[in-house]
Amino acid sequence: MIEILVRTVAEVAQYQKRAFTDASIEFKTKADKFDFVSEVDRRSQQMILAAIDKHFPKSGIVAEEEGQDKLSQDGTWFSIDPLDGTANFKAGIPLWAISIGFVRDGVIESGIISLPFTGETFCSQDIVPLTNPLEKLAAAQFYGIDSTFENLQFQGLVIKRRQFGAAVPTLLWCCDSQNRQRPRLDFALMGKGHFWDVCGAIAFLKKKGGSLIDATGIDFTECSDVFQVLGGLENLRTYNFRYVASASQQVAQEVYQRYLHT
Repeated sequence: MIEILVRTVAEVAQYQKRAFTDASIEFKTKADKFDFVSEVDRRSQQMILAAIDKHFPKSGIVAEEEGQDKLSQDGTWFSIDPLDGTANFKAGIPLWAISIGFVRDGVIESGIISLPFTGETFCSQDIVPLTNPLEKLAAAQFYGIDSTFENLQFQGLVIKRRQFGAAVPTLLWCCDSQNRQRPRLDFALMGKGHFWDVCGAIAFLKKKGGSLIDATGIDFTECSDVFQVLGGLENLRTYNFRYVASASQQVAQEVYQRYLHT
């Protein structure tokens, strides 16, 4: 169903890549002085929403750039992050992403993630489960992290951290293996996340057989009604995800128990 939007996402990705080298693009800050937005973010969101309105006119919308949310008429919803990693984009760092998540009756079903600079676009429907997922945190080699947990020490473990400045690519690399036997990241430990940051990626993690476990203990890959859990549409916009994500459910659970469980 969501696959019909892949072409639109690819077009948005091409537009963003062209804009990446445009020195005339102006950036403004949001409430957080390190959270940027530009005309590229807004236009990208408009392009995606136009395609959703054409193909899914009854679907609800939860989008990062405010003012364009709408209620669902048929129980389906789209969650859109039109440009995750605007700070990287502004700094000339070629690492940002587009993310779309699709929800039906409160259950996250599918997602699309694009990395515009590399030209890669992924659909969760094409993801296959890991044949030999990691069973223990002790076997992990690489993990993604953000500033929320930058001072956290993994006692007794020899693992290398990767900090990318964008949540969506980090989560994608917890799922994508590029024909390797394991994903590029064994897990990610992240905070300051919003629903549009994680919704599409949760669909990928579900297909991999993994988990995204919030600090509250909720595994959103198993959630039967995300809207009820998060307290409705209004709270959906303000809820702060602090979570561990991994294509290995066992590793995600172990990280949660050791470092997130309070």
